[in-house]
Amino acid sequence: MLSGAGSAEDVEECVSDVFLAAWHSIESYEESRASFRTWLLVLSKYKALDLSRKLLRPGAELMMLRDVESTIQTQYSAEQHALSRESARELIEFVKMMGEPDRSLFWRRYFYYESLDELAMMFGLTKKAIESRLYRCRTALKQALGLADAEKRGINHGR
Repeated sequence: MLSGAGSAEDVEECVSDVFLAAWHSIESYEESRASFRTWLLVLSKYKALDLSRKLLRPGAELMMLRDVESTIQTQYSAEQHALSRESARELIEFVKMMGEPDRSLFWRRYFYYESLDELAMMFGLTKKAIESRLYRCRTALKQALGLADAEKRGINHGR
C-alpha cells in the first residue's frame, strides 16, 4: 500500500506503528467479530493509509519524486532514469490539472488504494460511475503522455 509513497524506512516505520498500535489496543480486539489475523490486517491497512496520506499530502509531491528516484535500480541508464523522472512529473502535473471529483477519485484509488465501494460511498456515486470516471481519467492520461497512440501501434517508449 505504500508503494511509491515512501522509502523503505517509511515502510519499516509503518510496520513498527502497526505492532505498537496492536500492543496498545489489544483490548479492543473481539474474537467474535473477526479473526486476529483480520483484525491485524485492518489495523495495518489504516496505518498504511494514514502514512500514505501524510506522505502524499499537497506539497509532498517533490518528496515522492525523490523517493521514486531513490528506488530506481542502478542498472537503468541515465536516459531511462531521466524518462522515468519526467514521467513521474508529467503524471503529477496531469493529476493536478484534473477537475473535481476526478482528481480526488484518481488520487484516492491509485495512490491511497481505496476500494471502488469506499469511493462510491464517499462520493455518493455508483460503483459503475466510479469505474467509468477512472477509465476516462486513465485514457486522458495515456493521451497526455502520448501512450495511447504508441499502444495502438504496439510501440513501447520505455515509460
